[in-house]
Amino acid sequence: MTTFDDTDLFSEAFHDFRSVGISRRRPALVTPVAMVAAALLVAVGFLWARGGPLLTDHSVDASTLLPQFAAEQTSRDRLSSDDLGALRIDRSTTRFLTETSSGRHYAAVGSAGSLCVVTVQPGELSALTCAPPTPTARVAVDETLLVVASSGPVPAAASGWREAGPDVFVND
Repeated sequence: MTTFDDTDLFSEAFHDFRSVGISRRRPALVTPVAMVAAALLVAVGFLWARGGPLLTDHSVDASTLLPQFAAEQTSRDRLSSDDLGALRIDRSTTRFLTETSSGRHYAAVGSAGSLCVVTVQPGELSALTCAPPTPTARVAVDETLLVVASSGPVPAAASGWREAGPDVFVND
């Protein structure tokens, strides 16, 4: 016996396994029920990871979330084609909110119906920040600007936030 084939290690190591145990056959209903339960657990996990707004808040028309949308669009509210670029928003919904050190901020309704804030900085591309259109929607642009839906919770003044307009808060 000079080669690996001559030793026949495979048959010596792995023979006679059929008599080790007898497999039980599960009822045909157990596997589908287990698969459905697993899929539900995964779905609940995704909802929980998103913060759960899909379970508690219902979607509303984003144009009803801020009082600025109730007023007619003025020339100050309109953005140029250069400022909008390829941003996916409804151009007729842009409304001027305020100006901070990070630029001019406009509220808008996104093409998917979300509540959005467009930030325009001279000489740079405009930035778009959106949130799902729920009654408690909050759009945090950066650490200096927060837009809260009319029925949403307002930030604490003790944290440095002050109101810069209806439902618009800045942190200087």
